Amino acid sequence: MNITNMLVQYLENPLGIDTKNPLLSYTLESAEQNQCQTAYYMLVSSTKELLHKNIGDMWDSGKVTHENNFAIAYGGARLLSRQELFWKVKVWDKNDMESEWSQTASWEMGLLEQEDWKARWIGQGDTADCNKSAAPQVASDFLVSNPSSVAKARAYVSGLGLFQASINGIQLDDTFFNPGESDYSKTIYYVTYDITQQLKSGTNAFGIIIGNGQYVNFRINPTMMLDEITESPEHRYQKNDSKYVRQGLYGEKKVLAQIEVTYEDGSVEIVAATDQAWQLTDSPITFNNWYGGEDYDARAEIRDWDKPLADRTNWQRPVIMEPPMGNLKAREFKAVRIIEKLPAASVTRLANGNLLVDMGINIAGFPEIVLKGMTETDRGTVIEMYPAEILNEEKSSVDQSSCTQSWSKKYHCSIKNSYTVKGDGDERWHPSFCYQGFRYVEVSGFIWEATVDHFNCCILRVANEKTGMFETSDPVLNQIDEITNRAIESNMFFSFTDCPQIEKIGWLETTHLMFRSISAGYDIRSWIPKIVQDMIDAQTNDTDIENGDTEGLGYMPAIAPEYFRIDGLNRDPNWGGACILTPWEYYQMYGDSSILQKAYSTMNGYISYLENQTQNGLLAGYAQMGDWGQLHENTPVTLVENCAYYYLLSTMAKIATLTGHFTDETKFSQKAEEVKGQFHLNAVCYQPENRTYGNGSQASYGCVLFSGIVLEENHKLAVNRLVEAVQIRDYHLSSGEVGLKQVFASLGQYGKNDVVYKMVMNDTQPSYKFFVDNHLTTLPEYWNYEELWMGMERSRNHAMMGHVKEWLTSYVLGIRMAAPGYRRIIIEPTLTQTINKVKGCVVSQYGKISAEYDRNGEEIVLEVKIPIGATADIGLPNIGSGKLTTNCTKYITRKIGQTYWIHAVGSGSYTFSLK
Repeated sequence: MNITNMLVQYLENPLGIDTKNPLLSYTLESAEQNQCQTAYYMLVSSTKELLHKNIGDMWDSGKVTHENNFAIAYGGARLLSRQELFWKVKVWDKNDMESEWSQTASWEMGLLEQEDWKARWIGQGDTADCNKSAAPQVASDFLVSNPSSVAKARAYVSGLGLFQASINGIQLDDTFFNPGESDYSKTIYYVTYDITQQLKSGTNAFGIIIGNGQYVNFRINPTMMLDEITESPEHRYQKNDSKYVRQGLYGEKKVLAQIEVTYEDGSVEIVAATDQAWQLTDSPITFNNWYGGEDYDARAEIRDWDKPLADRTNWQRPVIMEPPMGNLKAREFKAVRIIEKLPAASVTRLANGNLLVDMGINIAGFPEIVLKGMTETDRGTVIEMYPAEILNEEKSSVDQSSCTQSWSKKYHCSIKNSYTVKGDGDERWHPSFCYQGFRYVEVSGFIWEATVDHFNCCILRVANEKTGMFETSDPVLNQIDEITNRAIESNMFFSFTDCPQIEKIGWLETTHLMFRSISAGYDIRSWIPKIVQDMIDAQTNDTDIENGDTEGLGYMPAIAPEYFRIDGLNRDPNWGGACILTPWEYYQMYGDSSILQKAYSTMNGYISYLENQTQNGLLAGYAQMGDWGQLHENTPVTLVENCAYYYLLSTMAKIATLTGHFTDETKFSQKAEEVKGQFHLNAVCYQPENRTYGNGSQASYGCVLFSGIVLEENHKLAVNRLVEAVQIRDYHLSSGEVGLKQVFASLGQYGKNDVVYKMVMNDTQPSYKFFVDNHLTTLPEYWNYEELWMGMERSRNHAMMGHVKEWLTSYVLGIRMAAPGYRRIIIEPTLTQTINKVKGCVVSQYGKISAEYDRNGEEIVLEVKIPIGATADIGLPNIGSGKLTTNCTKYITRKIGQTYWIHAVGSGSYTFSLK
């Protein structure tokens, strides 16, 4: 067997981690069918030379009988700050045949102890004359007398809100919005950079530009409410509709940097660390706001400011800043990058003289302007760019109302990026400290002839690898998958955001409701633990209550990090319950239970909090969102919240067993049964005389079936009534984001995929096909997206209604997990009506699972690939007396109803044919 894709904390050769028993994983490949791992042997060494000699001085696991190739916790000697580790692994197959050793992989520890940090937080201070809208830059020279004796050099950097760092005039990497958002009152991330190759003999220079991000964001008075202001600073959009603000979430911009060299003899020297000896001045970024945009004056550029021996005569000394409240933590998740850069689709001149740039698709990112041959005559020309998702009714200008919650009209504020021309040849610019959601850009001040070559569309997101694939013979289904993926990617930042323009914050319900849709297409193994950490940090503790949080001990907000607490939209078990259900979904998808152990205290605290909110054993009048986004359904909130409460309790019972909290398992199971009993005594939730749930809506039945709260004797009836509820609406979608997930999942589970297909492909609104037919390139926030919602134009780029992705993967492509981590797999494609072919894949911890299904006349052909360590049950339509032909050498078949099942198929590539 070949060993590939070696990962530490689900990252490739990571630098600067601080998990002291990191998880090691790898993938196995073999041309032989029915293979599996029976044992592994890991060596971890302090040097490559020792590893090459098969000496694991840090950890020698010996031969360990184990079938998993993932989430193997390092079990060796205590790890120290800055320590480099090198590792390899070999395995034994089902025949006890030993593999070759893998290639060498590595990881490096960060600064594990507070005393490792000698640098101090510096900034411009909190003076009245400093421009809080601008981005200052700091720099310092430092000496390296003999680079040839340096074994390695590292820069450890953090900055609040955001930073961009360079050495000797070269930016450290191509990432954005470092170090990554967090609850700054609890956790501050830092980033480790390898700068070994950038060092020069003698004088070197390190430079940092400090942006606002969420941490600064004009919250000079964090308690200021929207109704107390008339417009944002500089007339820019700034989301601000929160009353309670957690202490420590906002502050003045500041930066921390420590540059170290480790010499060949093992000694470590801190050659530079931020302090008052550094120098500070204004950067060309004269305005930056996470929501309102960015202004850049190229005339203010200081040539070579971050190069050695630069003239910094007129610079100021920085101020030593009060450290943020949170603890420094190494970043162990991927950064934000430009994933794709596309030229504009078209550029036209509007009647008002401005340009209308159409990027062709709705995206999250920023526009880039490209200028050629600028001269002194052009110097000082200001080009303003207004991004938007939609145009006004006359198509004569952009309309930013869907990007600003309509505040652009009410408060006359805008989202704008501007660039002032330097007049010095070719110039190219895009923002550094903000991004937007947009398709169109209206450009003023562009005085030259314009073409698409002058404008690019930069698409950004966290660089989680795109691993899944889905394609059918139906182009509409393919486009539905495409716009759903684009909506997911547009919100894949340091939180799973609600939208890339209005709010840019991590509403928590989507992290579990959309989990299987996201994980079907992307590797999110390092990303979700960061989001779970946000939830752990966000939970209300004793200190928070002392500082004015009145929600109670164990409360989990609807948003994490909780940059905003919006009154009337902050309490709901489908939102707060993400602290339980997101780790649970992670375990289901990846088979890694470590996240359940880490979050267990938080989960248990939230259940205790919910119990304190009950009346007569049920939640009543607690939840504020219910089935958010539903259209004309009005599913009772009491039903939705108590289905969620029951599901949380029953899930916690399973988690308690998995994590060894057996007393808790009994407690949670008993409480779940009590809730189930009380639920069926509540007239809003259940009417026993006609055995009706809720108000008979699609979501009413979807929620009771998905949660398992439905009475056993009502089970079949509930499935039939769910189908009837869909038929009553002529197969139109009507559930909100909670109910929709559960309606689709329930219909798929009980074999009603023909019903889901009709809903998805309905010609009239609301349906996904309607979105495609109307040329939407992402998913809108609401089904009736063309209408105003509560007097406000809403987003055209939300992922919350993207549950169709889960259905496409699980039931059309037909790849479903039958055991955590896809240890056991079901592959049962569904070909309905227009679909004759479907192919795609999902990547599990064991490797790629793929299926390609082709129906041609009276022949059905299915090609599948099962990774090593997994087994699959494969279902084909039962076409009577058709004979199965296959290259599979070991299998069991049986016919069950309309399906011909091939059971217990081991790893390998197979072709199955029925005629």
